Amino acid sequence: MRPALVACTRALLVLVALGTALSMFLAPLLAAEVGAQHPEVRGLVVPYSVLAVLALLAVEVALVAVWRLLGLAARDEVFDPRALRSVTVVIGCVVTVATLAATVFGHLTFGAQLGGPLVLLGLLGSLVGGGALALLVVVLRALLRTATADRRELAAVI
Repeated sequence: MRPALVACTRALLVLVALGTALSMFLAPLLAAEVGAQHPEVRGLVVPYSVLAVLALLAVEVALVAVWRLLGLAARDEVFDPRALRSVTVVIGCVVTVATLAATVFGHLTFGAQLGGPLVLLGLLGSLVGGGALALLVVVLRALLRTATADRRELAAVI
């Protein structure tokens, strides 16, 4: 991988990580403000804030895994078992974020009976979007596993 491309990608990862860290700080503050303005959701401020911070923490973990994958790609070592571990971490993070989002939207829709059609669309979007993204990364991991095995076999022949 070209060094300039690696540097630009890492710079973008740092920006996303900083934005995510800032969001972890701001999410509870914004939730508290919404709870103060709307008493019917005041009891949901703390649990939803915790779930939001956990989801954002999963995003941070995924960013670290992508950073590691980028380092492997920069050294032309992407066909390595370490890459498979990093991709597995990304899959876990995607499933975690989708599950946390679906939990919030599901509770709002069916438990608290708040929100209306947009919250139901959020539930469907988190289930379908999160599931599709997780399955896509699972397929990519399978392709990486096959390519890693092929490279190992080719190296043994040569």
